Amino acid sequence: MSVWTESVKSGWANLVGPEATRTNTTIALGSAVVGMVGAAMWAKRSGAGAASTTTMAALALDLIGGAYVNNTRASVRWYERAGQDDADHLRFAALHGHPVAVAWADHRVGARDNVASWALAQYGYMMLSTAVIRRSPIHRRSLGLALTAGGLVLDRALGSSTVAPWFAWSYYPKLLMGHAAGSLWPETDIGVRSSRR
Repeated sequence: MSVWTESVKSGWANLVGPEATRTNTTIALGSAVVGMVGAAMWAKRSGAGAASTTTMAALALDLIGGAYVNNTRASVRWYERAGQDDADHLRFAALHGHPVAVAWADHRVGARDNVASWALAQYGYMMLSTAVIRRSPIHRRSLGLALTAGGLVLDRALGSSTVAPWFAWSYYPKLLMGHAAGSLWPETDIGVRSSRR
């Protein structure tokens, strides 16, 4: 096996978890590619220019593929392994400033005036929810599901994106239900430190 191939395999394992199966990888990559193509087509149909269309495609690649990956057993076990702590989860969440790009793309097609408030509400809710979930490991499963549903309600109340109507439906399941909570998997299966308060 070449050094390049080994490097790609190692990088993928560090991203999705070394226990990821071939099926996990196939579904993750397939959903990411379908999401990317679909997002680009939707953005273009909504009147977005080349830069916004490319940006929405890149966001969909990350979020739609990630919504699947971050809810797999392999990924949850990887991000709950020994040595990972709440600060690691918060740093991961903080990297996802995607609402700014989505709000700006909407603004560019004349579909949104409140760019800053919309983006801040979406991002702030996600960060606050991540912190709440991580502070309550015993209730992480119910909190992950409830706060994901709350994010979808928030998105609807704020006015869903015109250029990327799929946004909230991948953003919150990826980051809250999946990465922060691992809410599809019981503590005994993933080793969550439930004694923490």
